[in-house]
Amino acid sequence: MTAQELQGKLREFKEYSRMIEELEDLKDSVADIIKAYMTETGESKLITGESKLITGEYKVSYTDQKRETLNKKRLEQDLGDLSEYTKTTQYKALRVS
Repeated sequence: MTAQELQGKLREFKEYSRMIEELEDLKDSVADIIKAYMTETGESKLITGESKLITGEYKVSYTDQKRETLNKKRLEQDLGDLSEYTKTTQYKALRVS
């Protein structure tokens, strides 16, 4: 590949990245409308504590999620070195700016 071809591919990459970002914004705005509908109308049914709706061919749920994490800094303060429990994953990342 020549330098000129690489420049073209980088331009193409940036354009696709911009398009994906625009589509993600559109998708997020549609998701916001759906979430508002699920919370503001009485049409969604509470089934086992979850807000669910079946409409046409679609099943929609909008539920609370919970995530628990460990505070690594506090664990290190309390227990000392945690390096023997650390798992490192290595990968390559492509960034174009």
